[in-house]
Amino acid sequence: MDDTAWKAFTDDAERLQALLKHGLPRLHAQIDWSRGVEFLDKELARVAPKEYANLQVVDKLFRVYLKDGTEEWILVHLEAQSTPDPNFAERMFAYHIAIWLRYRRRVLSIAILADDNPNWRPREFQYAVGECEIRFAFPSIKVLDLDEQQLLEAGDAASLILASFVRAVLTRHTPEIRFQARVELMQLALERGYNEEEIRQILAFLERAMRLPAELEEQYEKMLEEASRKQPEELLTSIERRAIRRGLLRGYRRGIQRGVQRGEKQGLQQGLQQGLQQGLQQGLQQAILSTLREMYGEPPAELVHELSQIGDPARLLELHTVALRAGNLEAFQQRLREMVRNDDSTA
Repeated sequence: MDDTAWKAFTDDAERLQALLKHGLPRLHAQIDWSRGVEFLDKELARVAPKEYANLQVVDKLFRVYLKDGTEEWILVHLEAQSTPDPNFAERMFAYHIAIWLRYRRRVLSIAILADDNPNWRPREFQYAVGECEIRFAFPSIKVLDLDEQQLLEAGDAASLILASFVRAVLTRHTPEIRFQARVELMQLALERGYNEEEIRQILAFLERAMRLPAELEEQYEKMLEEASRKQPEELLTSIERRAIRRGLLRGYRRGIQRGVQRGEKQGLQQGLQQGLQQGLQQGLQQAILSTLREMYGEPPAELVHELSQIGDPARLLELHTVALRAGNLEAFQQRLREMVRNDDSTA
């Protein structure tokens, strides 16, 4: 499973709450969730040890408040690791110290261990020189230890996504079993009455966490399409994620429908041409947003609005490439604004 799936999962306060509820219930009970969660990823980027800057690791930093009535706040640092790493504990210690030096506050470091080795359980980093000794111990959430049945029975979308992470680990080497597991979770997502956005998120995480060989992926898409026909039309178009990326089907379909409607009033050919143009634009915009959500999490409303102002298909195709290579939402938005400024200066 791609570690960035964990980054996207922990970008949301409700999903983060579900993770701690099932993974570290005692800590979850101590946090005053009513006071909200403040994400501090930019601050983490500033203090991250340079020697780890280029590693493709997932780390999250956020601030929460406890229920003990004090104003004390705790920074919680999460790292997800899907393969055993002999230097993992040392890296946890390095980040812990870097955060403490920056904020001079209590720091709680938590490791998410998303590998399939039940015996790999790093818990501490220590060293001693003469009579000087350092011991750094940290808790971890071992995905293999999560109670899958409890996750499925919880009923909320975040817990269902966590269940898909568990199954992704368990079926890493058995694609046929993974296929069946993914179909089952897809059917649960469609049957449980979640809203459209929750279903979109669940299906996106299923796709990312439980990757399949091409042949099985094609079978899954056919089953998804068949299952989605029982849903409202709005849901059917929203879950055609792969169709959006490959053929921009969603935009074309809507464009053609609008074109036909306009064609009844102003001539079929002219209406279709306008509808197809608009459909192409919308399809490209949706493809970009879909890519951004998959790779970096939910784009802010400001970014979505700015993207909606771009109508040139050539520019949108260029932006889709930028989305794939940006590295984060901030870099993509900066490139988008640079493109708009350059277009304005040459107009």
